[in-house]
Amino acid sequence: MRLQIRMGENKMKNSLIIFLIVILMLSLTACGDKASGSNDEGEVDVSRIRLVIGSTSTGGDTYQNADTISRYLEDNLKTNIKVDAVGAVRAFQELGKARNDGSTIMFFHDMSYLGVEYGSIQENNKLENWTIGPIVSVNPGNAFLAKGGAPYDTMAESAEWLKQNPDETITVAIESGGVSEITFNGYYLWVKEKYGTKVSDRIKAYVTGSQEDKNQALWDGNADIINGSIGGNSEYVKDGVDDEIKMKFLGITAGERVEGYEIPTFAEQGIKVDGKEFVFDKEFFFLMPKDVDQDFASKLNNAVAKIQENPEYAEDLAKNSYKTKYIPADKAEEYLLEKRETFQKIIKKAPSLDNITN
Repeated sequence: MRLQIRMGENKMKNSLIIFLIVILMLSLTACGDKASGSNDEGEVDVSRIRLVIGSTSTGGDTYQNADTISRYLEDNLKTNIKVDAVGAVRAFQELGKARNDGSTIMFFHDMSYLGVEYGSIQENNKLENWTIGPIVSVNPGNAFLAKGGAPYDTMAESAEWLKQNPDETITVAIESGGVSEITFNGYYLWVKEKYGTKVSDRIKAYVTGSQEDKNQALWDGNADIINGSIGGNSEYVKDGVDDEIKMKFLGITAGERVEGYEIPTFAEQGIKVDGKEFVFDKEFFFLMPKDVDQDFASKLNNAVAKIQENPEYAEDLAKNSYKTKYIPADKAEEYLLEKRETFQKIIKKAPSLDNITN
């Protein structure tokens, strides 16, 4: 009788153990399904992403584009994103020592490869050494400006003014190794081709840093023309602005005019290099560590694609005259490498800043 009772107790214990094992397996499966569901929705494993940008300015177009896309990415990726304006050199340094989980990634524009070509950014930071993420937006308002009372209204007129005034010079404030230098090169080479060295030799460069620095160079009289943008400088061209800080746009480098602004493009002004209209669109994109987790990279790309379909994102960009432009990660690399090759030819023909710096 006791033997039967013990055997019954053992059977009950075994049944209870089996029952608990089944419950545990079902719980684990449910958790796994829940995690998979979160992944399908695009949620990343990192709770905080540090987005370093290649600018130290929090008022320029790099920060504005980074801040806009970040606010939408936070909701799509279910994470927090901090935009950190550390500048190009440090941004690459931070990316170089970043973990591969996506907790630190970079947001920048064409200077990321132009800087390498110019030598202002180290060769080991070339595009091939990173994972290139999607292209997300474009600044069609990359521009040049002068003081409101300048004796010319376009970049083409500034060259003609130099021709008519052989004792005068024009100094242009730019940041070396990036978008402002390549677009300055386009202007300089066109003047040299059209008017000869007697005119182009009187175009000088004033090398400075952020947009605030370039603005100050104009106000201080250290520059006659500065590189800027519609988004970053439009407040200074409005009616009622004090004459001391009043500016006017002389042209933009994009292929088309920006809606709402009567600013002629370089192409409309006849500015060409090697017989081809000079057009440059400033585009923004992500860079990640070479060994970045592919699941993270895929979720980032998918989230950007989803955001591009959100009209509110386009409206937010348009507040500063920026536009959406989505090129997925798997095509962005080829696109940027081809673009780099195009402007390598201009860089090779352009003068060294050391020889034309004022």
